[in-house]
Amino acid sequence: MSSFTLFDTVDSLFARINQSVRANQQQAGLESADLDKTHLLELESLFGQALLSRAIGIVYGKQPITAYCTTDDSQCGLLEVPGSKYGTVYKVFPGINFCACESFRDWLLKQRRQPTCKHVLAARLALILNRKKDVPLACDSLHQLKQQFVEDCLSLGGAGGSGVAHQQPSSTSPPTTTPHSN
Repeated sequence: MSSFTLFDTVDSLFARINQSVRANQQQAGLESADLDKTHLLELESLFGQALLSRAIGIVYGKQPITAYCTTDDSQCGLLEVPGSKYGTVYKVFPGINFCACESFRDWLLKQRRQPTCKHVLAARLALILNRKKDVPLACDSLHQLKQQFVEDCLSLGGAGGSGVAHQQPSSTSPPTTTPHSN
C-alpha cells in the first residue's frame, strides 16, 4: 500500500470517527466522548495495538495535550503533546504527519515500520475526543511558534537531527525549544 493511499484511508477514517463522536456528544449532551469498539478496532488495524495503546495512554494521561487556538476563529493551529519523560512535550501540527521525536525519525522515516508516532496519533485523537487544554493565542503569536518550530527542525537537521522538544511551558507563555530525546 502506498503512503498516499494509506493517508487517504487514515484521513477518511478520522473524518468518519470525528463525525460519529460529534453526533454521540450532541446526543448525550457531553463535552467529550470516548471511542466505541468499532472505531478502536479500525484504528488498531491501521496503527497496531502497541502504537494505539501508547497514543491512548497520552490522551488519557495525567499531562494534558495543549492546543494553541487562534483568538479570532478558535482554530487549533498547534498542539503540544507530552513526551515519555516528564515535562517534555512535542509540537504537532493538526493534519500534518510529522513529529520531531526519535520514534518518528527511527520507526517512520528510517525503518518505515509504522505510519506515524504516538504523539501525532495522540494529537489527532485528542482533537476528536476533545481531550485537550485549549490555550488562546493571537494569530501572529501562533505564526511565530510555527516559524520557530520549523527553524529549530532545520537547524537540528530536521528529522535526521536530535529532535526538537522542550520543557512544558506555563499556561500562557509560548514555549522555548531545546534538543532532547523522546
